[in-house]
Amino acid sequence: MRDLLRAASARQLSLPEYEADFYATVETVDGVILKTERAQTFREPGSPSWEAFAAGRWDEALRIAAQPDPDLAQFFARLDERGSGLHRLRIVELPLTPYLFWEFNFLRFRAEAGEQIRVLDAGAVSELERTHGQVPELMVAGSRAVYNVRYDEAGAPVGAEKVVEPEAVDGCRTQILAFLDQAEPFDSFFRREVDRVKPLTALS
Repeated sequence: MRDLLRAASARQLSLPEYEADFYATVETVDGVILKTERAQTFREPGSPSWEAFAAGRWDEALRIAAQPDPDLAQFFARLDERGSGLHRLRIVELPLTPYLFWEFNFLRFRAEAGEQIRVLDAGAVSELERTHGQVPELMVAGSRAVYNVRYDEAGAPVGAEKVVEPEAVDGCRTQILAFLDQAEPFDSFFRREVDRVKPLTALS
């Protein structure tokens, strides 16, 4: 995927520009939306649940994450009406980092709201990454565009590179769908690797 993106022309977007452009593109999306997550730790300033987690307030982080989000539910409902949907490929290394332990608990409620999530062990992409570099953090909006999301050194999002060349968009979509076919359903991974682990053990 990195080779495809490097060979394509890209438009540089700041974080506000990326968010506005992505949601505008979603309004006319012509297929499923695909998301890849590869890094094992991110920073999510502005997320009350993440901020509580980062401050060590685990119970509060989960309580906030579990609060109903009508806007999120409406977003997924609109995607369903268009025959689309958001499909997340979460690549993980074991044992889970504290961030991932929080994220999977957070994602549980997104899955309940309608997000389609599958989990892939990093070993499945090791050969690809040795040759082409680490799987990038992408958002693919149907055949319209692929956004290569950029992060600062601390792991906070700072913007994205938008690519619309069909060869790059189609190539990224094909590769992500192939990984999703190999990946494990969210629920079974959660039960085995997350739900059975005591929070204080995972976060220490």
